[in-house]
Amino acid sequence: MNYRIFILVLGTFIIGTDDFVIAGILTSLAEDMNVSIAMAGQLVTAFAIAYAIGAPVLGTITFNIPLKALLVVSMLIFTIANGFSAIVPSFGWLFVTRVVAALAAALFTPLAMAASASLVPVTMRGRALSFIITGITVGLILGAPIGTWVGNTISWRYSFALVSLVSLITTIGVFIMLPKIEREAYISLKERLKSFNKTILLTLSVSIIATTGGFMTYTYIAPIITTITDIENISIFLLLLGIGALFGNLVGGYFTDRIGAPKTLMLTLAGFGMLLIAFSMLTLLNPSALSIALVSLVALLWGIPGFGMNPALNSYLISLSPHHASMILSFSASALYLGIGLGAVIGGGVISISSIDYVGLISGILVGIAFMIFTFVQHFFVKKRELK
Repeated sequence: MNYRIFILVLGTFIIGTDDFVIAGILTSLAEDMNVSIAMAGQLVTAFAIAYAIGAPVLGTITFNIPLKALLVVSMLIFTIANGFSAIVPSFGWLFVTRVVAALAAALFTPLAMAASASLVPVTMRGRALSFIITGITVGLILGAPIGTWVGNTISWRYSFALVSLVSLITTIGVFIMLPKIEREAYISLKERLKSFNKTILLTLSVSIIATTGGFMTYTYIAPIITTITDIENISIFLLLLGIGALFGNLVGGYFTDRIGAPKTLMLTLAGFGMLLIAFSMLTLLNPSALSIALVSLVALLWGIPGFGMNPALNSYLISLSPHHASMILSFSASALYLGIGLGAVIGGGVISISSIDYVGLISGILVGIAFMIFTFVQHFFVKKRELK
């Protein structure tokens, strides 16, 4: 494996950290900025929707710019945005810096994938791409708990300062280590959209709805866990969730190869929905050693189906249109981030209208809806294929 890939992995790692750390510092950030938990959660919405829109649009309009230059500039902008996030005087300005950081991340991540594929032989491209994606997962496993610990021990502003520092190191590393990389053939946004059909759109809707359900709970995981356990610094719980997520990626890939993407996706959606509902059930307990143990168990298990569905979903999408795999996967990433943003919005609405105790329940119901839609999609796709 080309050692230069690891500087790109560091980039996706810090982007994943920046994305996921918000959940861990949400309570302290809301208190310091004098806004509600639901309002603070909209920072996740801003980041996710900006990323979802920015990935395909920015990737198209910046196509004629050299790849290495774009990687350096996008990571530099990401560095500056997070640096300003650490010193902003108001919530409004923090909102702006989060959008800028998301747009920079939306440009960097697909470019990092393209660069990694060009740095290795064709026979190693799959592993190179998996390394880049693993960087984001490690951001959840390691980066988010560290950032949460820093934010809750010192100040949430230091979480962004830490992200900015590592991003600056990444920017310098990309500039020094990467060679000039040729761009692939240009494909317009209009051409990308031509590869879509009803089955692909419905499958992407499964991703959006399931992710919305999952991130309804994840965005507000800090106050949820604090309510159940009476523990304010939840970094250890985020670490457990991250370990489950890493294991889930591996298990999801394994079962996708062994029993097929459709069965794997249905199993993970069913398990994911039940574990999300468990968070609402645990709010019925009084804070105790038992509640801490149960939350730890649910957090660890949650990451397995929650992240295990991703390999199955992407494999299924590729099977629907193998000749347009890269384009479909770019929209799959956009669907993922759109779901993240919607999760923060709907979760905030649930908290405002009722109580944080119901967030897990509504999350599980949404994932159940995603399960039913995919059951229909799979039946429709198989039946249509058999008729041909």
